[in-house]
Amino acid sequence: MRLGIDVTPLFRPKTGVGVFTEMVLAHARESGDEVVGIASGYKMLARRDLDLGVPVRANWVPRYVNRLLPDLIPYPSVESLAGDLDAYLATNYFMVPSRRAAKVAFIHDVGRVTRPQLYRPRQVARFKEVFRRCARFADLLITPTDAVAGEIVELGVVGPDRVRTVHLGVRKLSDDSAVDGNFRGNGPYVLCVGSRDRRKNLPFLVRAFVQAARELPHHLVVAGGGHGGKDLEAAVASANGTAARIHLLGHTDEAMLGRLYKNAAFTVCPSLYEGFGLPILEAMASGCPVLATDIEAHREVAGNAARLIPIQSESLFAENLIEFARDDRSRSDLRELGLRRSSEFTWDRTARGVRDVITQLR
Repeated sequence: MRLGIDVTPLFRPKTGVGVFTEMVLAHARESGDEVVGIASGYKMLARRDLDLGVPVRANWVPRYVNRLLPDLIPYPSVESLAGDLDAYLATNYFMVPSRRAAKVAFIHDVGRVTRPQLYRPRQVARFKEVFRRCARFADLLITPTDAVAGEIVELGVVGPDRVRTVHLGVRKLSDDSAVDGNFRGNGPYVLCVGSRDRRKNLPFLVRAFVQAARELPHHLVVAGGGHGGKDLEAAVASANGTAARIHLLGHTDEAMLGRLYKNAAFTVCPSLYEGFGLPILEAMASGCPVLATDIEAHREVAGNAARLIPIQSESLFAENLIEFARDDRSRSDLRELGLRRSSEFTWDRTARGVRDVITQLR
């Protein structure tokens, strides 16, 4: 099979979208498929420092024009970018028409439509355009959870016959780096991994931690970059005496992340909305117990292997932080449950699931 894959996420700091793209690309190559990468945006023409092991065709059209052209004229088509293909996988919403290739779009979440208050207006407007295009041109949509699949069907953009769920997997993180030594010497720490988007609810977490820190010796370590950090930084600045125990690390590499998971007392995931919630799986696979908000995606991914609490108030969240930090038995039980649960989610299974969906269309 000659397969086109949007590899644009691999040219940026790696997020969950990037991990998904990387793993599907690797599996396609190992399966013997002839893979052609497509990188979108004129800036990609200058990127020559990343060898993906497959030929990469740069779509030079600026992103804002990309959002318009397919609706006006049938260009750029997949074939005009990558030649004849059997199938094309849109990993990050860049969906274009094709003359023959089967088209599959991976929809990570639809929060910008269902919960626009959690995003910047520009993000909402852009997503509505690219999501509409995926629904229009894709033969099938893949989602990481049944929760997202259900939201798409409820929106009425496609019927249930055009949506498939393929759960994401969990990567094996090395822990060769000693980057967390600064925290180990000062006592235990609670870890939060995620971008600084509003839906991640990080200022809420900081304020709850400030209350909990009166009764706990722990530090709070937040690993993740992205936009929207002003509210987070303001919450830390107002933490007064607790601010010295709050560490904002920004984007972290895999070795750093693996070490942080391994040595954290537990991982906390305070998100208001997720399409999947990859940090939960990464923490569980690293033997790190998880405390997370009780939202639909977290329930689907974690099962009974994490402690889930409702999003009600900072004081209630603080009480749960204190209780969980002191409950050694519960954390030990969840550590074992998490290791078993996370073993059910492999990237090999994810990639095979994606390939099965594509094969059905041929």
